[in-house]
This record gives sequence, C-alpha cells and structure tokens, in this order.
Amino acid sequence: MIKSRIIELLSKKVGKSASQSELDELSDLLAKYPDYAYLHEIVLSLKGSKDHFEPDIPKDELVSHGWQYLAEKLNAQSSPVDGSDIVPKEGLLRKIVHVISMPAAASVLLVLMAGGFFFYTKYISKNKQGNDKVASTHNGATSKLILADGTLVWLNAGSKLIYPEKFSGTQREVTLQGEGFFEVVRNEKMPFLVHAGKITVKVLGTKFNVKAYNEDPDIETTLISGKVQVMLDNDPEKEIILYPHEKLTVTNTQKQKGVESVDVQEQQVNNEMKYQVQTLPAATNESFAETAWMSDKLIFSDESFENVARMLERKYDVHIRFDNGRLKDEHITGAFEKEDIRQMFDILKMTTHFKYSIDGNNIRIY
Repeated sequence: MIKSRIIELLSKKVGKSASQSELDELSDLLAKYPDYAYLHEIVLSLKGSKDHFEPDIPKDELVSHGWQYLAEKLNAQSSPVDGSDIVPKEGLLRKIVHVISMPAAASVLLVLMAGGFFFYTKYISKNKQGNDKVASTHNGATSKLILADGTLVWLNAGSKLIYPEKFSGTQREVTLQGEGFFEVVRNEKMPFLVHAGKITVKVLGTKFNVKAYNEDPDIETTLISGKVQVMLDNDPEKEIILYPHEKLTVTNTQKQKGVESVDVQEQQVNNEMKYQVQTLPAATNESFAETAWMSDKLIFSDESFENVARMLERKYDVHIRFDNGRLKDEHITGAFEKEDIRQMFDILKMTTHFKYSIDGNNIRIY
C-alpha cells in the first residue's frame, strides 16, 4: 500500500492537516522510494514554490487529464512479488472521497496533484527507456534516416523526430515535430504509431506524409498507399480511417475554410477541434503538393500568402515579414523547383501585387 499511502500523506500536507509524525513518515517514504520524489516536486510546483524544477507544467492540462488517470491507476490492482502494493478498489475510493472532503482550496490542489501523478508516470516511463534518439533538420535542409525496424523516414526542413534506438513491446512509437514522410515496414504484430501535435497516426505498414509544425494552424496527414488510422487527442474514441490519396486536415481554430470537393467530410469535435477528409486530385505520387518537398519542389494550390511565406522560410532559411497585413490573405497557386528566393518572389509578383526587399536573410513584403 506504499503508493496509496504516499498519495494520502501528500494530500494531507497540501491541505495542511498532516501531523508532524505524518510529515516525518512522508519524508522517510520519499527517501526510501526516490521515484516518488518527482510527484512531490510537482506538488511544490502547484503550491507556487520557487525551488521546484519544473516551473512550466500546464495546470489546465493537469486538471483536465490528471484526476481520471490517477483514479484509474490507483484503482487497478497491481501484483508485485511481495504483494505490498495491492489496494482493494472500494477501500481506495473511500480514501479518495475522504480526502476530497478537505477545504475547497486543498481539494483543488489535490486534483492538480492527481494531474501531476499523470505527468510523473509518463516522465518515469519515458526516462526508464533511456534509449530515445533525436533526428532533426534545420531550415533550408532535408534529411533521410532508417529506423531499427527498417522503416524509412524523410524529414522536411525545420523538423524533429524522436525515436527509440530499438523498438520493443507491442508497438513501435515515434514523435514528430514538423513534417515527415514515412515508408513503414509492415509488422501486423507491432503497429507503428506517429505522435504529431494533437493527433496519433497508427499503421501496420504503408506510405504517408505528416505535417505538424507548431506554428501552423493545421495538422495534415496524407496517405499515399495502404491504410492508416488517425486518432484525435481531444477525442480518443474518434478514429478516422484514410485510404490512398486521401488527406486529413485537423485544425484547432473555431473557423475553418470550406474545401470545394464532393469527397470532403467535416466534423466538429468538442466544439473546438475540426477535421476534414479530402480526396486528392488525380496525380502521380511525386506531383502531389503535399509530398513535393521530397523532390525539392514547392507546389501551392490556392494557399494563403501567409502559409506560402512559412514554407519559403523553411525551404530557403529566411525570415519573412509582412508590412502590409492584408497581403497575408492573398491566395497563391503555382509550382516551383529550381528557383532561388529572389526568382520566387519575382514570379509571385506577376500574379499578386506586392513589393519586397531583401536584406541578407530578412525579407520584407509591403
């Protein structure tokens, strides 16, 4: 019952109802089981201590996810060799209910602490692996790597992939920040999962592109061959199946521009997250706008100038500033391959009325 006892003592400490002997007991337990010290640090964080080591834990996430996770974890009966951690469900729930009967302020902190336990468990689990590797590309460059299972990954400019040195367990998991194209080796017994922004893409073996830059308003998944299953973090029970030459776009904004296509499905999730599935026009794999970057090309299809500017910043490693904000909403269509940045802007000027100046890596549009 070590786990539940530590939780109980921490909650009493938060509610300022712990006796000196209970505080001493808590100190002894944390010294004997140092893994739980991370949970104690989270409690200090939530109480506003300046000495805690993780000052940026998002409290809203702790509140929304933590309590349910804690209840599920503590209610599950574990089976250690000595049986010391087995906790009857009903007894533990009574403990939780008893603790919640504390004053309101302490109860709120307890819920936050439950969220801290959620992050603590994830943190310990991740760091016990100790074999994560990171591959990254800076703006103006792309790269290719081979994972331990033979899966090929191409990374676009300004992207990062976090992956294990060796896959183990029942599934293969990686985390993507930015854009990547995956050619996954098929393994029906060990699905391949890509965590990207607010979505998770699950496949057995296929080719697909994921675009999930932090600064972009949308997350895109484009399937080239096979079949993928996409799960939304805000709605875990919602599973979206993509078939070849389909693209899923997920946005967190309240407004979303429509797409003129008879094959578009649109659904609102939790009144905030929206998604749409679009069938791409007939084309070879190399001529899709979504994967053109792999051939060092840029293809824009009715893209806003603001989105085009972000893509140009990554490809040419420049910084673009709009002095005229209205130009951001201008829409651009075109295909480019070998042009340098100045040639790109000279061509864009033929269809969009603007002026520009270049000073080193800084470009001003007005």
